[in-house]
Amino acid sequence: MASFIYDILYFRHIYLLFNPRNWLIIAKIPKKVMQNLLAIRKYPDIYRLTRHVDGLISFNVGMTLYESVLNSGHPSKSIIEVGAYKGLSTIYLSLAARETGRRVKSFELFTGLPSVDNDIDKGFENGEFSSSPAEYMANLNKYGCPETVDLVIGDARERLLPAVGKGGFAVAFLDADVYGVTKDLLMKLWSIAQGGEVIIIHDAFSPGMRKAIDEFRKATNNANTESFPEVGTLKFIVPRNKIKTEPDK
Repeated sequence: MASFIYDILYFRHIYLLFNPRNWLIIAKIPKKVMQNLLAIRKYPDIYRLTRHVDGLISFNVGMTLYESVLNSGHPSKSIIEVGAYKGLSTIYLSLAARETGRRVKSFELFTGLPSVDNDIDKGFENGEFSSSPAEYMANLNKYGCPETVDLVIGDARERLLPAVGKGGFAVAFLDADVYGVTKDLLMKLWSIAQGGEVIIIHDAFSPGMRKAIDEFRKATNNANTESFPEVGTLKFIVPRNKIKTEPDK
């Protein structure tokens, strides 16, 4: 139940209240709680594992990550995660990787958010959400499948492409929170995507994240955004005809 209390009470982004554009997000919180209850009913065993891990995603998001990997028909064996924090999302992805014979490429700085633009990344601060490799690995070892995970410590903007290589990816989860990092990562993922990949973006409601997503869609002629069963989270499906929708020059 701790995650539900978090969903209702931990409303850190108080500035959202002052913009009518965001009131629909606030109104959907009861629906979000119900979605979590339904997910728990569907996956009680996984809930019993993950409820012990401190994290910033709801159980419903976690299980959608899990199902996105299970349901992916993409041939790539790689799952990308940027922004692992204490390993909660890694646990969901690693459980799915075990079921599908894939590997999770997990990228985390552990020093908190970098490159926060105070004018657009409202509600965030440099260094926020710092954690430690020891806590991450302890959670993954106890509740997940560490044998399916490759942890890469450092800036994903520099390390993602070399770590993933030519094999591409099937599913990517971005939880980078801020404009500059998210925009750069979206374009890097696009550069290696072949078509049919799933890109899930968490906390897509802040001004910085909206700007990054809007610019990505414009640059790639990509309007293929699917609704996602979670407030503030978006999912892109890379078009099968991606070769015909390369970024505008």
